[in-house]
Amino acid sequence: MNSSFQDLYKKGLDMGEQQKQRQRDLLKQQKLRRQQEQDDSRPLQKAGEQKPPKKKKHWKRAGHQKGIPYRPQLSEWLRHKPEDLGEWLLVPCPVGKRCLVVASRGITKAYAKGGWMFMDLRSSLPGDWQHQKCQTILDCVYVADADTFYVLDAISFGQQDLQQCEASFRFYWLRARFEENDFAKMGEHNEKPFVLLDHYDFEDTSALEQLLHKYPIFPENKPALDGFLFYHKEASYVCQVTPLVCWLFPFMMQDILGLPVSGSYATPEDYQPGQALQYMDEFDRKLEEHRKQLKEQKRVVKAREQPDNTMEAEEAEDSDEYASLKGVLDHQRRLELGEFDMDCAESPAAADGC
Repeated sequence: MNSSFQDLYKKGLDMGEQQKQRQRDLLKQQKLRRQQEQDDSRPLQKAGEQKPPKKKKHWKRAGHQKGIPYRPQLSEWLRHKPEDLGEWLLVPCPVGKRCLVVASRGITKAYAKGGWMFMDLRSSLPGDWQHQKCQTILDCVYVADADTFYVLDAISFGQQDLQQCEASFRFYWLRARFEENDFAKMGEHNEKPFVLLDHYDFEDTSALEQLLHKYPIFPENKPALDGFLFYHKEASYVCQVTPLVCWLFPFMMQDILGLPVSGSYATPEDYQPGQALQYMDEFDRKLEEHRKQLKEQKRVVKAREQPDNTMEAEEAEDSDEYASLKGVLDHQRRLELGEFDMDCAESPAAADGC
C-alpha cells in the first residue's frame, strides 16, 4: 500500500491528483475487505470445519497508559472537486473539542484525540446503565459552552459493529437510533445531551443549496460553525487520517467546489480568492512550525517535572497547542479547526486502516 503511494509521489502528481488516486485505492481496498468478511461469515461447506474464535478487544485504563484501542477518524483538506460529488455527504461541524465517547461496562467516558480520558459520566447510550454487555463508541465534538456532545459518526452502537460499514449505512443507523431514543434529553441516567449532527447528500442539490445559504446554520449561532466535513458514502471508518473524509472552511467552498455560501461567513484577511490550495499549504506550514515549538516546550517540561506530571504535559499539547496557535495565525476560526481536526495531512499512510 505505502509503496504504491510512494510511486505516486515519484511520478510528480500534484497533491490533488495524489488525493484522487489514494481515494480510489482506499475505496477498492475497503470494498475487498468487506467482501472478504462477508465470505468469511457464510456457513462453511466442509463438515466439521470450525472458524477460529475472534479475539476479544480488551480495554485498558485511560490516563498514563494512553490505552484505548481507537482514535477518531481525521480528515484531509479537500484539494479538488470530486468527479463523483454525488457519492459524498456533507456534515456541518461546530467549533469544539474532537473526542471519542465510549459507553461500556456501565459507565461512559470521553477521550481526547490523543487518547486521554477527560470526562466520565452517566449516559443512556447502550453500554452504560442499559445493555451493559454492549458497547457504544461515538465520534463527537464536545462543545464546552453548551456542555453538549455533537455526534458525527460511530464505530459501534450497542450490539452493532459499524467500523467496516459504509458511511451511508452508519449515518442511517445512527439516525434511526436517535429517533428511537432521545439521547439529547438530560436526566438521572443521561448527564449530558448527545445531539446527532445532520448529514446532507450532494445528490439533493436543493437541500444543499438551502443549507449553504443559511446563516447561522445552528440556531442563534450556538454553537458556531467551524467548517464542513465531507464523507464518501462507501467509506469504512478509519481510525486515523483518511482521504475519504475531507475538510473545508466555509470561505473555501466557492473556490474548491464552485458552491457559494452565505456572505455572512467571515473570510480571513490573508485569504485570496482562487488561492485556496496556497492557503492550505501556508496554514499547514505555520501549524507544523508551531507544533515544533510546542514539542520543544514539552521536552523542557518533561525534563523539569516529575514523571507523574507527564500526562498533563501530553494533554497540553492536545489542547493548549491550539490556544497559542491563535496568535500565530492571527485568525480565531483556525483555532477551532485545530481543536477539531488539525491532524489532517497529505500523508501516503493516511489510507491505512486501524
